[in-house]
Amino acid sequence: MKKIIYHQLTPMHVGSGSSLGVVDLPIYREAHTDFPAIPSSAIKGVVRANYEKEGKDNVEILFGNEDMEGDIIFTDAKILLFPVKSLKGVFVWITSPLALQRFERDTNTSLNLNYSNLTRNKAFVSSDSIVLKNNNKNIIVLEEFSFEVEVNPDIAKLKDVSSDKIDKDKIVILPDDVFRFFVKNYTEVVARIRIDQETGTVKEGGLWYQELTPTETVYYGCVTSRTNNQENLKKIVDFINDKILQFGGDETLGRGFTHLKVEGN
Repeated sequence: MKKIIYHQLTPMHVGSGSSLGVVDLPIYREAHTDFPAIPSSAIKGVVRANYEKEGKDNVEILFGNEDMEGDIIFTDAKILLFPVKSLKGVFVWITSPLALQRFERDTNTSLNLNYSNLTRNKAFVSSDSIVLKNNNKNIIVLEEFSFEVEVNPDIAKLKDVSSDKIDKDKIVILPDDVFRFFVKNYTEVVARIRIDQETGTVKEGGLWYQELTPTETVYYGCVTSRTNNQENLKKIVDFINDKILQFGGDETLGRGFTHLKVEGN
C-alpha cells in the first residue's frame, strides 16, 4: 500500500448532491466528522480517464469493467491540513489530533508528536513566525478567533510527510472540535448565476450557491493492488506521482487542480 498526498492548487467542488440548507450545492463530507473528503470513486474515475486518455495499456485489468473488478484500489482522501486566514503570516495550515492520529494509522507513519495537553483555547504551532504578543501572552489569531500558543518545532515535520509545497513554519495543531468548526464553517461559498442569452438577465431560478474547499487544502489517501500485484501497482504509482489532475466539478472554471505525490517516489 502506498500513501498519496493530494495538495489542492485551485478551489475544488466534490459535491454531495443538492441541499435544503443555505448552500444549494455542498461539498462531500464524512458523515460522522463533518470533515471534507474526496470519495475513492471520484479519485479512481479521474485517474482512469487520464490513464485512458494517454493511451496506456491494461486499463480494464487495472480499473475493471462491468463484468470484473479492477486490480487497483484507491481509498477515500481524508483531510490532513486545512488553510485558514491568520492575522500574521497571511494564512496557516491547521490540523488536529484526530486528523493526525488517523493519518498515522492509515499510512503507517509515526509522527511522535505530543499534544496531550492541548486545550480548547490553545494551539500548538511549528514556529514563532506566526505568533503575536498580547498582554505578555503569545497568541495566534485565526479568522476572528485567538488562541494561546505553544511553539513546538517538531510540528514542522508534517511538511516532510505531506506536501513539500507547504511552509513548515506555518502549521498549527488545534483541538478536534475547533478544527471541525473551521473545516465546517470556513470553506468558500460562491454565488453562481445562469444568464438568459436572449434578455441578458438572470434566468428565473438561475441563482444558486456552491461550496468549495479552498486552495492549499491537503488530503491524504492510499493506493494498493487487490491481488498484491506490485507490477500493476507500480504502473499506477508511476503514472500519478508528481502529476496534476483535476477533481470534482466545474472543470472549465479551473476548479479542482490538485498535485499528487506518492510515498517512496
